[in-house]
Order: sequence, then C-alpha cells, then structure tokens
Amino acid sequence: MLLATVVWVLQIDAAFEDTAVAISQRKAQQPKKETVRYRVRSGGLPLAAHGRPELAFAWKAATQTIRVFGKQSLVRIAGIVLSLTIVGVMMGRTSGLAVFIGSFAMMACFFAVILAPQTLRVDMREDLRHLEALKTWPVRAAAVVRGQLLWPGLLLTAIAWVATVIAELLTAGTMFSGMSVAWRASVGAAYAILAPALIFGQLTIHNAMALLFPAWVPLGYQRPRGLDALGQRLITLFGVWLVLIISTVPGAVAGAIVWFAFSRVMGPAALIPGAMACTAIMAMEVLLATEALGPAYEQIDLTAVERAE
Repeated sequence: MLLATVVWVLQIDAAFEDTAVAISQRKAQQPKKETVRYRVRSGGLPLAAHGRPELAFAWKAATQTIRVFGKQSLVRIAGIVLSLTIVGVMMGRTSGLAVFIGSFAMMACFFAVILAPQTLRVDMREDLRHLEALKTWPVRAAAVVRGQLLWPGLLLTAIAWVATVIAELLTAGTMFSGMSVAWRASVGAAYAILAPALIFGQLTIHNAMALLFPAWVPLGYQRPRGLDALGQRLITLFGVWLVLIISTVPGAVAGAIVWFAFSRVMGPAALIPGAMACTAIMAMEVLLATEALGPAYEQIDLTAVERAE
C-alpha cells in the first residue's frame, strides 16, 4: 500500500508539473495588458494653504464622504428630495404624498440629532486606526479633537435643518393642525438652534469614549456580532444619552430662565432666545471638553488601540 501510494503521488506530481508548464507557456504567448495609469483629478473641495488646523481635518472627512457616496449620487439625492417637497406642497398639505414626506422628514429630524451621531463615524472612532500618523502631525491635541468633530457635526446639522424645513412645510395641516403658526414657527426655529448643540455634544462624548476607553469602541465601520457586542453597544448608547442629558441641564436651566423672562413680551417667539442661550452654554461645554481631552489624546498608547484583523 505504501509503494502504491508513492507511485500515485509521483504520477500526480508529474501531471501537475506538465499542467503548470502548459499554463505558463500559454500566458507567455498572450499579449501583455496595458498597465493602469492613475490620474490625479480635482476633488472639488479646495484646501487653503493657511488656516485653522481644524479645517484640514474637516476637509479630509468631507473628501472621504464625497468619495464614498460620489458627487453625482449626492446631487441626485438632493434633487429627489427637492422635487418631492415641491410636488408635495403643490398637491396640498392634506394629500397622501405630503403627509408621507412630512412624516419621513420629521423622523429624519429626530434621527439626525438622536441616533445619527452614533452611526456616522468619520471622526476619532475611525482615525484611531491611523494613530501612528496622527501623532506625527505638528498640531495641538485639542485642535485634533475639534477637527474630528467638525465635519460630522456640520453634515448632521445640515440634514437636521433641511428635514426641519420640509417637516414645517408639509405637516401644518395634518399632525399639528391645532397649533398656531407662531408656535409652529417658534418651535421649529428653536429646534434648529438646539440641533447643532445636541449633535456636537453627542459627538464629543463619543470621541471622548474613543480616547479614554479605546477598547470599548469599534474602530472604523467594523461591527462585532453576538449578544455580548449588542449589549456593549446598548450600554454605550444609553451611557452617551445619560451624559448628554446631564450636560444639557445647565443650558436648559439658562434657556428656561431666558424664556420665562421674555415670554410675556415676545410670546411663543421667546423660545428662540431661550434656545440660543442653551446652545451657547453647550457650545462652551464642548469647547472646554475638547481642551480637556487634549492630554488624553497625547497620553494614549498605540498598543491600547485594537486593530481589526
């Protein structure tokens, strides 16, 4: 049996060698393919040679987003949204299309503020994979943290504002028919003012977790599976919301005082200065938090960041 096996292996080996020689000769006779040449083209987002370092990080994230989705896709999405909104307004606010688009826009308002900061990860949660390169940049640590927050915060704020305008236009005669125009306009404006504060506040908390507890934060868009990973994500999400509520309390108190002071004079419009006061206080909190996260960024160890295999 041993001798038979040896003979069989030698025969198979000879057959494989003959086949490999035949394939190599066939490939040598084929015409060579032209080498692919890459051309550098404009990204559409110019970056100035001088300016704040935060803008460079925002430019990097914006360029990455455009490359992933494509300019044409973004233009098509904007055109479809604009066309549907115009058609919904022309058909009447009580039509089925207007109600559907208005309801979808309202859900988009809350999603952009409450859940989207958890999903959009073009910040420190992705760039920690390139921590070796980030550490070599001659940029202040606080500027790096703020630059990571800038683009996702601006993008989500723009989405929230557009969705708020569409919801205001198409839900007047259906969902909030009993609310006056002054109250609807004031609530919409106050929400638009508070949206960037809540978005940047959540992004600050997420990036703080990435710097302080890098092992708890999946880097990039990797998604660990299993019940333990699901439980970890739920704990992280509720923890972020709890910290956000606590950080909102000082601004909410100041906003309530401003609203109470101006409510008798301005009526429903007093919500706007109240929202501005709350947003200003939360903006100062975000600024102080990014400055406080600077030492955490400088002291983070490269080995503490787990790379995906």
